[in-house]
Amino acid sequence: MSEASDLELLESLQLRFAIANTLEQMQKLVSTLLVPLLDKLDVCGAAVKTKIISLLGQVNKKLKGYPQAMLPMGVLLESALSRDSSAYSQSFRLMYITMASERAESGQLAAAIPLLLDGIYQRPAAHSKSLAVALLTSVWRCVTLTDEQLRGFKFADNHYRGEVLVRLAKDLLLLSSTVQSSEDGVPVVGAGLSVSGQSVVTNEGKAPWMTDGEALRQVKLNVARIVGSEQAFPIEMPDTIHEQRFLALVCGSGDAYFPPVSSLCEDSLKRMRAANCESSSFISSVLELFLGSSPETSANDRRQPVTPALKLKLFGYVNRSSVAAAMFPQWLQVIFQSLFGPGASNKLRRQAMQFLHWVIRMAPVEQITRAAPVLLQGVRKVLTELTSSTSASIDGDVLRGSAYVAWGMLAKRVPALVITDLSHLRELFEAFDSESANVRLSIQESLLAMLPAYESSPLDEATGEQLLEFLHQQLVSSDVRQTRYCALRYAISAFPFARMEARWLCVLGLADSEREIKTLALSGLVIAPALVSTECGRLPVLEEAIRFLHARVMAPVAIPRLGAGNPLVYSGVVRFGRSLILASGMARCKARTESMPEPDIVDLDAINEFSELATTLQRESMQIALTGLYTGGSFAKSPLSLWADVAGYALTVPSLSDSPLAMSQSLMCIVELLSLSPVDASLAFFEQRQKFKAALSARDPVVQQRSMQALSVVYAAKLYSDAQVSLGAVDVELWNGQTATYLKELAAVVAGPADSRTLDERQGAILALGHISHGLCVARMALGGGKSWSDLGLSGLGQALEQTQAVLLANMVAASKTTTHAMILSALCVAIGEIGKTGLTGANALSVAQEAMTAVVDVLKSTTDAKVQDAAYSALANLALGKEELAAGFIEFLQASVKTATKKQIDVHFKIGEALAIALGRFKCSLVGVGWIFPIDPAAVYGESGLEANGAGIDVLLELVTGKMAVSPSPQDRQAAVVWILSLVQFCPRLVALTPWLSKLHTCLCSLLTDRDEFTQEAASKTLGLIYDMSDASLKDDLVYSLMSLFGGSSSQSVRQRIESDEPLLEQESLGQTPDGRAVNTTYKSILSLASDMQKPSLVYQFMQLATHTAVWSSRRGAAYGFATIIERARESMQPHLKGIVPKLYRYTFDPSPQTRAAMTSIWRALLGSGGASEGEAATRSEWAASGTSVVETHWEAIMEECLGSMGQREWRVRESGCGALAGAVRGAKPELVVPFLERMWQMSFRALDDIKGSVRDSGLKTCQALANATVAWCTPRDTREAARDAQALAVLGVVVPFLVDSGVVSDAEDVRGFSLGLLLKLCRSSGSYLSASVPAIAERLLESLSNMESQAANYLTFHAESHDITVDQLEAARLGAVKASPIMQGIELVLEQLTPESMAALVPRLQTIVRRGLGLPTRAGCARAIVFLCVKRADLVRPHAAALVKAISGSLTESSALQRQAWAAAIGFMAPMLSPAMFRNLLKHLEKTYVDRYDEDLRGVCGLVFEQLAVRCPERLREDDGAKAAASFAMVGCWDPNESTRESFRCAWREFTLGSGSTLIESYVEELLALPLAFLADDSWPRRVQSAAAIADLARVLERAARAQAGGDKAAAALAVLADRALPELVRAAQGRVWPGKAQVLECLVLVCTTAANAKHGAADMPRVVSELLLREIPRGDLAYRRSVVTHFCALVEAVPALDVYAEASAVMLDIIAHGMSSASDVDEEPLHWPLQLLLIAAAVRALLLALPQSRVLSEEEAAAAARVLCGVARDGVWNIRVASLECLQALVSSCVEPGRDGLVRALGVPGILDAIGVCAAEGKYVAVRTAALGALEAVLGSLPLIERVVGPLGTVARGILDLLANDPVPSIADRAKDAKAKSDR
Repeated sequence: MSEASDLELLESLQLRFAIANTLEQMQKLVSTLLVPLLDKLDVCGAAVKTKIISLLGQVNKKLKGYPQAMLPMGVLLESALSRDSSAYSQSFRLMYITMASERAESGQLAAAIPLLLDGIYQRPAAHSKSLAVALLTSVWRCVTLTDEQLRGFKFADNHYRGEVLVRLAKDLLLLSSTVQSSEDGVPVVGAGLSVSGQSVVTNEGKAPWMTDGEALRQVKLNVARIVGSEQAFPIEMPDTIHEQRFLALVCGSGDAYFPPVSSLCEDSLKRMRAANCESSSFISSVLELFLGSSPETSANDRRQPVTPALKLKLFGYVNRSSVAAAMFPQWLQVIFQSLFGPGASNKLRRQAMQFLHWVIRMAPVEQITRAAPVLLQGVRKVLTELTSSTSASIDGDVLRGSAYVAWGMLAKRVPALVITDLSHLRELFEAFDSESANVRLSIQESLLAMLPAYESSPLDEATGEQLLEFLHQQLVSSDVRQTRYCALRYAISAFPFARMEARWLCVLGLADSEREIKTLALSGLVIAPALVSTECGRLPVLEEAIRFLHARVMAPVAIPRLGAGNPLVYSGVVRFGRSLILASGMARCKARTESMPEPDIVDLDAINEFSELATTLQRESMQIALTGLYTGGSFAKSPLSLWADVAGYALTVPSLSDSPLAMSQSLMCIVELLSLSPVDASLAFFEQRQKFKAALSARDPVVQQRSMQALSVVYAAKLYSDAQVSLGAVDVELWNGQTATYLKELAAVVAGPADSRTLDERQGAILALGHISHGLCVARMALGGGKSWSDLGLSGLGQALEQTQAVLLANMVAASKTTTHAMILSALCVAIGEIGKTGLTGANALSVAQEAMTAVVDVLKSTTDAKVQDAAYSALANLALGKEELAAGFIEFLQASVKTATKKQIDVHFKIGEALAIALGRFKCSLVGVGWIFPIDPAAVYGESGLEANGAGIDVLLELVTGKMAVSPSPQDRQAAVVWILSLVQFCPRLVALTPWLSKLHTCLCSLLTDRDEFTQEAASKTLGLIYDMSDASLKDDLVYSLMSLFGGSSSQSVRQRIESDEPLLEQESLGQTPDGRAVNTTYKSILSLASDMQKPSLVYQFMQLATHTAVWSSRRGAAYGFATIIERARESMQPHLKGIVPKLYRYTFDPSPQTRAAMTSIWRALLGSGGASEGEAATRSEWAASGTSVVETHWEAIMEECLGSMGQREWRVRESGCGALAGAVRGAKPELVVPFLERMWQMSFRALDDIKGSVRDSGLKTCQALANATVAWCTPRDTREAARDAQALAVLGVVVPFLVDSGVVSDAEDVRGFSLGLLLKLCRSSGSYLSASVPAIAERLLESLSNMESQAANYLTFHAESHDITVDQLEAARLGAVKASPIMQGIELVLEQLTPESMAALVPRLQTIVRRGLGLPTRAGCARAIVFLCVKRADLVRPHAAALVKAISGSLTESSALQRQAWAAAIGFMAPMLSPAMFRNLLKHLEKTYVDRYDEDLRGVCGLVFEQLAVRCPERLREDDGAKAAASFAMVGCWDPNESTRESFRCAWREFTLGSGSTLIESYVEELLALPLAFLADDSWPRRVQSAAAIADLARVLERAARAQAGGDKAAAALAVLADRALPELVRAAQGRVWPGKAQVLECLVLVCTTAANAKHGAADMPRVVSELLLREIPRGDLAYRRSVVTHFCALVEAVPALDVYAEASAVMLDIIAHGMSSASDVDEEPLHWPLQLLLIAAAVRALLLALPQSRVLSEEEAAAAARVLCGVARDGVWNIRVASLECLQALVSSCVEPGRDGLVRALGVPGILDAIGVCAAEGKYVAVRTAALGALEAVLGSLPLIERVVGPLGTVARGILDLLANDPVPSIADRAKDAKAKSDR
């Protein structure tokens, strides 16, 4: 068009806008004209541009008055984004887009959001800002967005959209409610924002939400909903986008102004997958938010740090990220900014301190070492800067405490900071005094954290001395508990055990008032067993240690409580000194005698227990050590003398003398010193005997007892030493005078009235008489020769002793007959026992002894006091020890006393047993030897014969036990029998007198194994083991066979044969029952079976010794019997057989029977050392006593074979125990041990999991769980990778994964299948890169499991969906949703992340198989999702295999499920960018072929889906590829597919395909675009013809619009010419022939192309006439609807081509239609729509007649008359729309025919008839349109009325009458117009 025409058109538009006075008019004008006006700006001249701008200004003013008027937002966006317009016109578009976003409806806004995001991403920054404002406005006004609308954003297909939205959302959510301005008016940038970011989200402060808080709240809520929506952001999107979403929501959760926003964001965060704190990109973003942008960033884009409140939230992610701890110097900046930066609060500082702790632990060594000085400076600054008021608060305390802890952690990580500088320690210790109680705990933690720095690096001598001095000062002077505790910890750990100064600090710590410190100090003095070795370098040198302790004890101190005068300090000195002596003695003892066994647990425990020496080794060790301290020469100058001074120090210090603890420990050490040292030590103490005598009245019985023992020893040693030199050397005065007098004084105290003395004095006097008398008698007897006291010249002493004996006996007899205090009774029994050890003196010694025994027996009968009973039994034993003749009566009494004991009084039997062992075993009894306290050889006292056992008494006892008590019905008798035998063989193992009895005792005890009493059984079993050890080789064999025959029910000979032939030794017979009703053989049969299975039946005795059920063996009494030593011996005897014992024993510890399990567990513990399992679970990590190696590991192969073999046995107990044993062994095992057996383990475990026995299944489940836990632990990568661990993990997975995949997941057993699948998923989550090689197998099996594990309900609904009102699509959507949310799918995604190129190559064939032949919708959908996941996450791996996968999927596009087809289409779309050009072309050909060849609607739909994906994912490939032209043609045809969803898919693809190119692509490819439509036109398929016609029509419209634009007019015109030349002939050809459905659309396309070409002067000149003739031929054919559409198309043709004169042909057809139609109006048609269609056809024909009126010629009279006649008829009789059309046609007919010189034509018109028809219509009262048309026709007649009246005659009256009628019309517009016409005619 020319410029003048444009201006004229704009004038008319301006007028139309001006007169628009309703919302509907304004809306219509804006919707249709705004975008063309904006497009015109780019192609018009200056004058037109000025006019357009003026018009746009007018539009803007008008729009202000119509706020409800909506702008065409979608068209505006399409125009703005698809055109390369000038900046000038683009600014107008952006303005109107923003305006449209403020007016549009919610649905329009939701549809516009993706386009706005595209524009922001694609357009320059200047445009993006305006589009961002429009986007945020749209989001603000979209109050609710449906899930469908959210999915419509297609963020998964266009990742950049999501990135843009999340970036804007983060800025918006960071925006505060108000934006402040600086002094110069420039807005201050908000926290977390940049200048540009704030400007965008606020629209430079002009956004509505900047002045309206509610608007800001709403826009934030809407943005947060979108960002948090899983529908908008599906899981398959890249992790980086999800990370940014997460951060955006975190920013929103910190909104302090709008709680709903923060709540919504927090809820969304909970629903999202937790952030990966080990992602570098995520942590970098967090740190950028925290710190702001780097200084290198431009000022406009530089972000500020976020608010302190948001920093607190961000700390939650960096505080657990090892990646954050490795980002240096960012973590250092975060710490210091939070501690000292602006706005730092206490909460922020606390979080910073936590982060500092994390960094110190996790940062790389080089980083933390580099930053350590700076960090330490910062920590000190925190402690310095906090004011006293702050530090007094809770927050301040927490912060200071954290700073102290950080100090310690830093020192631990970087020891070089503190190891050479003690100032750090000093500062921390001094801080205890100044800090509050809350902070002191943190200081303590800091100091303890710092301690390893001093442990790992030995201190030099000077530094060590300084540190010890400082620690001593802190320990003794500080009142703060933590100070003393830490000082003590440093003393213990920072110095070697041999450093005595450090041990002294521990001694001082014992006097502390805090129990915790006392316990710690005591632990510092404990000598570990590892220190007791032949190499004593780790122990202090004994002589030096004794000198050190002596010096400290004797040194004066300023503070009494810190000196040896404090009982607690002194006790510590004595305990530690004695422990050192005993430990050194054991080490020297071992060094002297290589054959001596290692100290057992009892001996090692005795070192630190400070108990009496209980074993020979202990006594020998103490003796060796004490003797070693006596270096010879003068005793006073030896270290032994120093120890004697230390031990006797308590006797000289009042504060210690009053302390029972100090005195008892002191006296114990003195007694050991006197008895085990040379005699010189005793002689030295003789001069201090008065100190011992002073303890006679002590209230503590232990002090009394030990002081009297010491007094006895010194008297005996003095007398023996003096008399041994010569009898003349004996000091008669001393013994006959002082000593005798002293004894008489004591006797007087005892014999005197009871009330005159205190109990303590009488008790002490009695004990002194007994012990001193015993000591003196020992000395006399040791001098030999049977010398009497007179022979020694000590008759006075002898008389005093006889008097003493008489007094004691008299008091004993009296006490047995009267009520006496228990203390006195106990003391009398002890005294009688002491004097009875050497035999009572006097002429009738035997009768006196019998009298004494009778008195003691009477006491036993009358008392129930346990202490008195103990003393009485000991007294009886000692009397029998001194006089063998008393043994028979002793035994008889003891048998009778058993009757008085109850079944639970087991201790009584043990007391009696000990007494019997002492009395009958004499010095062959270990109890007697250990209890000897004199430094005199017992043989010198009793003679060699006196040391031998009482054989006759033993025979009497054993005859009684075996013949009567063992078979007694009384359980007390049987208990006593077995305990007495146990006592004899335990304490007298080398008695010759026992040998003949061994076989009989064995038989007796075997019978007791079946006793109902559990204690009796166990005691018998332990005794059997001891008897077996005492036997010789031949007897041992006999004992074994007899025991086996007893339990097996066979003869000894039969047992021998079974052993030799490897047959089972035991059958299933029961051996009796335990008290709880269980068969005895559940325990002992298992023990015997264990031995027999090894073909070592002799081991049964050792097993019996080791088996323990009852607690009595762990009690004090059991310890007294030395059962630990028994166990040690049994353990040693079994060492050669351990290889065979351990596997079966280990399995038995998991036996289902609790009793058997307990017994076997006891054997396991005893045999293999401490650390065994508790009851119910055996020890799987017990430490091997010799080498420290795990027992299970040492015998691993044998244990595994035993466990695995047992799991397949027939007996369920064996299978269950095998399962438990295997589970126990696997826990904590090393993977290299497990791998060779791993597959068998899983096989047998799964077999047990499917066992027929329920308990075995439970045990199998536990075994599977143990294996699974171990597998996951082994195969979980660590932060620090190790090559050895990686190799182990790969080896484990190499076994487990194939087994689970090939056997577990596909198992027929449901439990096995479920467990296997669960374990596979666990491995997928935890194993990471270790799974790389196993990914193909795992992924394939998991994909198959998606269908196998699908709920049965889904399968049921598949076949019964209709009955539950569920559509197939709904059901499939639910099934696919379940697949998406399935943990199996999550496992697949996790494992796919570990793919490598090699494993990807192995995975692809498996995926192809699933694609082609996979069964089940879930499996196939999962496969599609997996492929998409790989394309998103690992595109580099997919690219080489994309062609193969696409080829496989292409063949599956035809499956029945619509949703699955969509999934396959998406997969192809993701892989399309990776295809080669040739493969991409083949794919396009395949799609086109499928679309063309298949008539199935679903198949055409899937082609559309795939093509849509191709256009979305790789539009550039479609445009650049050689097949792009064909693809364009295919897409264009598909846009007009009959199916709506298919059509929409192709249209989406077409938009993407042509995005940015507009009509340019169409203009360039018009010929190629026509290829497929033209082919479809020639197809036999009618729908394809219709589809192609629609496509060609659309193409024509586009080219026509393009041709009207000046910029592309020439190219578009050329394209139009091609279109006309190629399409018109084919369209004409297709339009010929019979009528078929859809042919009207082809005709429409033909008319459109024809008119377009004709207007552009393209195509054949006669083509419009050809088309018109074609149309006229078609009008009479077909049904009414078809005919009407043909008439309509004819109207379009003649209207578009005004020069076409076809009236002659057309009038005949149209008039016939009109006449025929009106004549059939009265006919009754059965079809209800016939008449309406007929009327519409008549109306169309009238309009066609009107449009066909020729412009180049005048109608003939016949033509005019015919037309007028018909039109007048229908005007009078037709319906309203026909009347209107007829009147309009009459108006045109009158206007064209009534001209001067055409009188004949005027007459032919029949104007009177016309006026008549007009009058009828004017009188129409219902339809305004009819009257309006009548007025128009009347105006035409009135305009030529003079001419008409001249020809026809007067008609003015009729015309004016009609005009008057219309002038009175109720419609104002008609009336006013009629009045105007009347006025005009009057003129």
